Amino acid sequence: MMSAIAAVEARILDDPDDAAAWAAYAPYLLEQGDVRCELVALAALEDTPAKREALARIDRERARWEPYQMTDCVWRHGFVVGATLRIDGRREARDLAQRMVDPKLRLLGSLRLTIAETVPARALTVLAAADLGRLRVLRAGYHPRGNRVARALVEQPSLKLHTLDLRHSGLTDEALIALAGCAQLRGLRALYLQHNRLTSRAVAALARSPALTGVEVLDLRHNAVGAVGAAALAESPLLGAITALHLHADELEPAGVHALATSSTLPRDIVRYWRAQDKT
Repeated sequence: MMSAIAAVEARILDDPDDAAAWAAYAPYLLEQGDVRCELVALAALEDTPAKREALARIDRERARWEPYQMTDCVWRHGFVVGATLRIDGRREARDLAQRMVDPKLRLLGSLRLTIAETVPARALTVLAAADLGRLRVLRAGYHPRGNRVARALVEQPSLKLHTLDLRHSGLTDEALIALAGCAQLRGLRALYLQHNRLTSRAVAALARSPALTGVEVLDLRHNAVGAVGAAALAESPLLGAITALHLHADELEPAGVHALATSSTLPRDIVRYWRAQDKT
């Protein structure tokens, strides 16, 4: 059973701007002798010289909270809630596992992986050893090793991702089919898959995946979705929550556009849009 503190931390991971969650967290920080409890209290006060002085005093201790080898850090009350890690080889990929168990990063909910194009696929096999279960947002696009990232996700014992971004990552049908069968991805709200190597076969598998149940944004542009893939999306009973379905009409063929325009399961606004594109 999740402890009360773990439940509060989960709320912060879900929404780093949840003031009520931070207020509930402050007493625990005080008990631990963590001066960041003051940051939570100061955030609610008007800007005064005394407040600025207190913030500056606490900020001088920030070096203790800086994560190792991470950049573009997003801070909330002295905690890193978002960061970027560059992977140039096996060492950095292996280091990710250490970063994800670092107490300094216990409220890290958003991670961007920038993977060098020169990194060999075998160097990324160690990604599966990193516990990504705390993350709510994972962005790992613009490199050719998307299949390795997908494999690491499939092997995770627990995932709570709300956003997964694998655009421009060389993702193939086999990798997306594996992701589609991953029960741990059922909390997704946004899935970005544009500009990969996907065909209608993988899109059809995705359309049948329970991972889509809560998805609000799905981007499949610049893939060979085709008429078959578009029809699978149009017929899917799992896309009831979707508010943005990004596809290029010229990648669907006229029959695919018509399938979307005549869908009886997609939300009305999306069907109305495709009806306007239907020239059949």
